[in-house]
Amino acid sequence: DIKINLPNPNGNVYAFGKEIARLAQLAHISDLMAPIPREEKQNQTSPDALFETTKHAVETLQYFMSRFLRNEIRNSKLLFDANFGGVVTEHGLSDSRADFGNGWYNDHHSHYGYILYACATLARLNPTFLHEYGSAVDAIFYDVAYNANANSESVDGASFFPLARHKSWFDGHSWASGLFPFTTGKSQESSSEAVNCYYGAYLWSLVRYEAALDGDSELVDFTKLLLATEIRGAKTYWHMVPFDKASAERLHPLRLLHYPAMSENYMVGNLGMLDAVCSTWFGKKRLYVHMINFMPVTAITSELFDKSYAKLEFNNSMKPLLADAEMTWKGYVISDYAISDPNAAWKEAQDLISFQLDTGLSKSQVLHWISTRPGFEHNSSTPSNSSDFMNSYELEDESPPGGVRRNTTAFSAACASHGRCAALGLTSWCCPTLDNKMLGCCD
Repeated sequence: DIKINLPNPNGNVYAFGKEIARLAQLAHISDLMAPIPREEKQNQTSPDALFETTKHAVETLQYFMSRFLRNEIRNSKLLFDANFGGVVTEHGLSDSRADFGNGWYNDHHSHYGYILYACATLARLNPTFLHEYGSAVDAIFYDVAYNANANSESVDGASFFPLARHKSWFDGHSWASGLFPFTTGKSQESSSEAVNCYYGAYLWSLVRYEAALDGDSELVDFTKLLLATEIRGAKTYWHMVPFDKASAERLHPLRLLHYPAMSENYMVGNLGMLDAVCSTWFGKKRLYVHMINFMPVTAITSELFDKSYAKLEFNNSMKPLLADAEMTWKGYVISDYAISDPNAAWKEAQDLISFQLDTGLSKSQVLHWISTRPGFEHNSSTPSNSSDFMNSYELEDESPPGGVRRNTTAFSAACASHGRCAALGLTSWCCPTLDNKMLGCCD
C-alpha cells in the first residue's frame, strides 16, 4: 500500500491532500509496528524488513511533502493573497472555479486539514522536517486556525490572517462557502472533513509547540476548542436519529433537531444557513451523503461517531448498501461498520481491493482501524484475499502527460510475474510501473 496510489504531481490541492494524508497514516501505522529510533542512543529492535518498510514510508512522505511545500507540485502551488489574508492556490486565484473554489476561500479547511495531518505526522517521525519546513506549514495552519485578529483588520507587515477563517462561533460549526454568494446563505457539505481540519491543526500545534505543553499554550488550547465545537456542531446538525430510535437509545435530545421524516435519513448531506438537504454537490445517493460526512478515517473518527449513533446509522442506512457499494467508497462503509461490529467488518474487509479504494484510503488503513476498535477479536484463521486480486482484476494506470493509458491485468503488471524483475528483488508493479514505464527486466 505504501508503494501504490502515491501523490499525483498533476493533481489539485485537495487530491494531493488526501493522497499525502493516506501516505502519512500508512507511515504512522508502520511506525507503530516497527518504530524508527527517535534518539541517537535508542537502538533498532524491530526486524530489518519491518524497519525498512517504516523507513521507506517516512522517506517517501518526506519527498512528496517537501516538494509540495517548495511549490514544486505543478497544480498545487500556493500563494499568499494579501487582499483577504490567506493562502490560496495559484490556479484558484486566477480562476474562481478552479480547485473547488480555493482562490475564493471555498473549502480551505477541507483541503488543508489533510495537509496539516500529514505534516504533523511527518514532524513526529522526522524531527528535521519541523526545522526545515515549520514556518511554511505555519502559514497553512494560520489560514484555517489563526487564534488572533478577531476584527480581521490588524496587519503584521504585509500579511495577516483572520480569526479561524471558516468557523462561525454563533452557529457552533464551520461554513465552507468562502466568498461565493448563495440564496440560502453559506453552507457546508463534509462535516467530517471540517473536523479533520481542526484535528490536523491540533496535531500540528502539538508537535510545533510541544515544549509549551504545560497547560500554558494558548494555541494548542485554541485548536482543541475549534475541534470540540466542530464535533459538537456535526453531531447536532448533521447526525440525525428518528425520535423513537433516539428515545430507545437514550441519545442526546439535540439529535432530534430535524423533522421526523427527514431524520429517517440519519445524515444531512449539505447544511445551509436557511436549509438542510440529504444530497451532495456531486450526487444524491444515500451512499454519497453518508460517506462524504464520514471520511477520512483517523483516530478522531471515534469521537465524531459514537457507537450508539454509528450502530443506528449503519444498520438503518448503510448496511443495505454494503454488498453493492462502489469499491471507491466501500472502505469507508466498512470502517463505519467497524465502530459497532468490528468482527463482522473485519470479514467484509478481506475482499477490499486497495488500489480501487478512494485515493485517501487503503486496505491497510481499514484493517488497522478495525483491529483497534473496542470488542475486536481477531481470528487468525480468517482468510485474506489481499493478494488474490492480482488474478482477477484489471489495473488501470494514469497516463503520463502526452503518454498513452495502459490497461493491463494486475497479474501481468506485477514484478513477481517477470522472472528477471523478481530476481532483482523488485516488488509492486514493473510492467508497466505506476508511472507507466516498462522496465528493462520485463519479459
